[in-house]
Amino acid sequence: MKFINRFLIGILIGAGAILPGISSGVLCVVFGIYDKLIDCVLGFFKNIKKNIMFLIPISLGSVIGVIVFGNILKTLFNTFPMQTKFAFIGLILGCVPNLFKIANSKKGFRLHYLIYTIASFILTIFLISLENHNCIYNFNTSSNILFLILSGFIMSIGVVVPRCE
Repeated sequence: MKFINRFLIGILIGAGAILPGISSGVLCVVFGIYDKLIDCVLGFFKNIKKNIMFLIPISLGSVIGVIVFGNILKTLFNTFPMQTKFAFIGLILGCVPNLFKIANSKKGFRLHYLIYTIASFILTIFLISLENHNCIYNFNTSSNILFLILSGFIMSIGVVVPRCE
């Protein structure tokens, strides 16, 4: 039963990896497996059998989630582009109260949480304005590679952020 449960969670995590505005790391926190997942990966060789039994269903589910939801997402964006975008905006805004609750559960509200939120908002607006002014698509090859590196770095921060306290 644990295998099926972890497999289904893996599917949702895989879907979160490709769905805009949904972080796999945040989904791991929501499902309560983030700390266990990090411990299994970092301490993989301490108890290989136990860690493999935990990681395999999540990994298989993640791969299936990426494939299945990737095809569904492609179809939705091609058929209903505006409605799909607004649905994701709603999902993002709907998760904000839960994230604030998790962030403030141990030590209460901290000013630096608000500063990080504002900085993230400003960075997002900046990147959206680059896209809207077609600056991203007019880059030469070397600038495009730098933009991809920056995008990958920003995305990787989103995976690590739930661990920060």
